[in-house]
Amino acid sequence: MLRIFAFLCIAISFISCSVDDDVSFRELNTNRQLWESSQVKNYSINERLSCFCGGVLERDIFVVNGVKDRVEFDETTLPAGQTYDDVFNAARTVEETFEFIESLLKQDLASLFIEYDDIYGFPKTISIDYSQGVSDDEIGYSYANFEISN
Repeated sequence: MLRIFAFLCIAISFISCSVDDDVSFRELNTNRQLWESSQVKNYSINERLSCFCGGVLERDIFVVNGVKDRVEFDETTLPAGQTYDDVFNAARTVEETFEFIESLLKQDLASLFIEYDDIYGFPKTISIDYSQGVSDDEIGYSYANFEISN
C-alpha cells in the first residue's frame, strides 16, 4: 500500500510539472504572437538586471528595423576588461528575450516567474532561481520605458 501511495505522489508531481510547463509555454507563445502582431520594428527599452553580479546592470537598448542598433549605459559602471561590444552583445532585444525565456522553460530551474506586457506582450519581468540550495544564484530582469520610434 505504501508503494502505491509513493508512486501516486511521484506521478502527480510529474503531471503538475508538465501542466505548469504547458501553461508557461502557452503564455510565452501567446505573448510572442501578441508582440509579432503589433509589428513593432523600431523601439527602445530599458533592461535592468538585479543579481549578485558586477558590471553594467542597466542599459537602454535601441532597435531599428528589428535589429539591435545601439546600447546606452553609464560607462563608469563598465568593469575593467569589459568593452562596449560585451555589453552590446549581452543586451537583448524583445525577440532575443523571448528566445531566452524559451531556453529557460526547457531547463530544470528552482523557480521562474515571468510577467508580460498586457498591450504588446513583451516580457516586463523575469525572475530566475537556478538552484534552490544555492544562495546568490538568483537573477532578475526588468524591462521598462518601452517606446516605439519611427
